[in-house]
Amino acid sequence: MEQKIDCIVVTDPGVDDATAIMYALFCKEINIKLFCIAGGNGPIINATNNCLFLMDLFKQNIPVAVGPDHPLKRPPTYALNAQGKGGLGGYKVNTKKIKSKIIETPACDAMFEMLKESKKKLPIVAIGPMTPIAEMLEKYPDSKKYVKEIIFMGGTKEKIYGKPYREFNIAFDPESVEIVLKSKIPLVMVPMELGHFAYLDKNDIKIFKKTNKIGKIFAKMFKKYKDFHVGHLGAAVHDVCTIYYLTNPQNMKWENGYVEMKYYKNGNEEYGYLDTSYDKKPNAKICVDIDITDFKTDIFNALKMTSEVL
Repeated sequence: MEQKIDCIVVTDPGVDDATAIMYALFCKEINIKLFCIAGGNGPIINATNNCLFLMDLFKQNIPVAVGPDHPLKRPPTYALNAQGKGGLGGYKVNTKKIKSKIIETPACDAMFEMLKESKKKLPIVAIGPMTPIAEMLEKYPDSKKYVKEIIFMGGTKEKIYGKPYREFNIAFDPESVEIVLKSKIPLVMVPMELGHFAYLDKNDIKIFKKTNKIGKIFAKMFKKYKDFHVGHLGAAVHDVCTIYYLTNPQNMKWENGYVEMKYYKNGNEEYGYLDTSYDKKPNAKICVDIDITDFKTDIFNALKMTSEVL
């Protein structure tokens, strides 16, 4: 058996983050060394509790470090409409029963320590806003030499509705994204469009519910999870695509392109977005396709493996 890939995951656990974490823990190809929590899908306290709940649910003892409770330079705008009040859709976490604890070290410090102590460069998988990463790069400028690559879910490859699309992970804290882009760390962009192709349809969700106890919990999450592009068709799982690049790159296609941070302004409307182009020297791999059959098969296989912790 091939050696597992060690990595660090930056997350703001909402429904698709939770699905990605389930897949990452039970796909048997990666080893998560550290979770760094960012605000985004909900306030930092919700995101933290949701991650700790998942550690309890899956009987894991992975360090969970908490990042800042707000973006670097702007007030937070949470995704409560899509993720639900608590962040996990239709599933309500009983915070009084959570047993797992956070580590006292702030996320940016814990990340730097983990990177520096590693015998080899580690990839960082960002399935939430990049605030903790930017904070680390600002505080520890030499940290970038310990990072193999940053694989992030965010942005769109194309304009949607005729103007730059306000993709959540990027728009929540664009100033952090800008710091990450300027670091010149190798980047892999998993754009929002991929999650609107690789989504779980209604039949997939029925399979989840029938598989085991964990599947029933996720089916509850999906019930009130509102991805406004997939809508009534099912549940978009953008963040799983991001983990999937690390575990199964052979099942994905990408293009070499140039990604830069830009800002859209029109009257009172202002937000950050990623602009992609192919007429400049590439600074990122931009994922454009995924083998949907293998993708779903691998998610279901990971779900079946969760039966080991029941």
